[in-house]
Amino acid sequence: MVTTGPGSRRVFVWLWSIAGVAICFVLVGYLAASPRTAQAKHKVVPPISRPDIIFVQTPVVVSGPLSQRFPKGSLIVRLSPLATSGPPIHLTDGLFAAADPQINFEGTKVLFSAQKNQGERWQVWEMDLNGANKRQLTRCKEDCLRGAYLPADEIAFTVEEVKGKHLHSYLAVAKTDGSEFHPISFGAAPFQLETVLRDGRIVASAPWPLLGGAETNGSRLLYTLRPDGTALESFRCEHSQATIQTDAEELEDGSLVFVRKTRAGAAAGGELVRIQPGALEGSPLGTRQAVYQSPRQLSEEELLVSKKEASAADSSARFDLYTYHTKTGTLGERLFADAQFSSIQPVLVASHAVPKHYWSTLDPESPTGYFIALNSYLSAQESRGHISTPIAQVRVITVSSSEGKERSLGEAPVETDGSFYVRVPANWPIRFVLLDAKGQVIREEHGWVWTRPGEQRGCTGCHGDKTIAPENHWPLTLRRFDTPTPLGEIDHGSATSQAK
Repeated sequence: MVTTGPGSRRVFVWLWSIAGVAICFVLVGYLAASPRTAQAKHKVVPPISRPDIIFVQTPVVVSGPLSQRFPKGSLIVRLSPLATSGPPIHLTDGLFAAADPQINFEGTKVLFSAQKNQGERWQVWEMDLNGANKRQLTRCKEDCLRGAYLPADEIAFTVEEVKGKHLHSYLAVAKTDGSEFHPISFGAAPFQLETVLRDGRIVASAPWPLLGGAETNGSRLLYTLRPDGTALESFRCEHSQATIQTDAEELEDGSLVFVRKTRAGAAAGGELVRIQPGALEGSPLGTRQAVYQSPRQLSEEELLVSKKEASAADSSARFDLYTYHTKTGTLGERLFADAQFSSIQPVLVASHAVPKHYWSTLDPESPTGYFIALNSYLSAQESRGHISTPIAQVRVITVSSSEGKERSLGEAPVETDGSFYVRVPANWPIRFVLLDAKGQVIREEHGWVWTRPGEQRGCTGCHGDKTIAPENHWPLTLRRFDTPTPLGEIDHGSATSQAK
């Protein structure tokens, strides 16, 4: 990508940043039978050499919005490898539901989501490894849940609002004391946080295209972005079928393992899929008939997984904890089972590496951001990878957050080499439309993307091939213009307020 700000010339910064213009862009302590009081039989077969495991127990787990996964409550428990019988230790007494446990980098604290009383909002909490010193971190008007630790004493999490059949959710970041709350995703697409990669990027899931959930085919694919909300891109261009991809986890070898199911509304869980480093698509692990949740790294060649104990069609069947051998693709020993409760979302009680910290270069006072396209003619959807119709202009569309109505911010010229450079309001959802000389639509983006204040974003082409590096050349749009084409009336106050 080539970037430049107003008044600057010939500033080259080539990035693998893919923007949507043109590329794939369980109190349960009070439940009728809690794990602490239930007379259920437990089976525990944990090797002594393994660390403790913290996980979620729940009588019922359903698919759908995060805030509605545990209609009968849930709890977080801790299992010691020295235990040979009996229930695990209950860590979340006094809370109706608790979920999404994450261990901090030092291996001393647990970040988790909790619903204090049934019907109240979910919030992000933190506690000691023995359940002591619980403290509520967020004070959201919506549901705040599924959090993850970031460097620099920050956490990222999902903010969710369900109104009837409509789901609205976005990603936010705050300090570990709950202060400095700010959104990092924008537009109608319901984003959910999945994991944080070692390179510092956040993996999130959202529909494709990036539209409101009711407007899509029910898909949920994986995307990456930086903790400041910049550099949004599709993790892999797997848009050929409507799949739901969740529960992502990065493995030690750089692979990403996740759970995939092919039908919206289906029972919780799905097949295990792994994307190897450099691979363009995921490969299933094991047999498709098995139903899994929550794959987590256990050792170099083992995963810790939750596996359903009955057929996929039986939505009431429970999940038990197993090991899974990645090299052989086979299920290992059962580590824990409870006859009344599903055991899901396991995490190892151990320290782990701190992800790289992104030093944001955004200008919080800037009301605008920038997009540059190197060659709009490039398109993997065309037979020869190239749009044949001459492109004359690009139209930039936004949508009103209050009324939901689209409007044009204006048009900018597209040079003969397919390049264009525009300045647009920051933190506004936008999409791009390519036009011919008569103003007719050649190709248009359907999902919404954004640029952050002062962000310089770029793409190589219209749904281009990720395996091919763009030609290293000086695009005409930067030869002929000192500044980008400004589009949209910039209201300094309203544009900046959307980032708060």
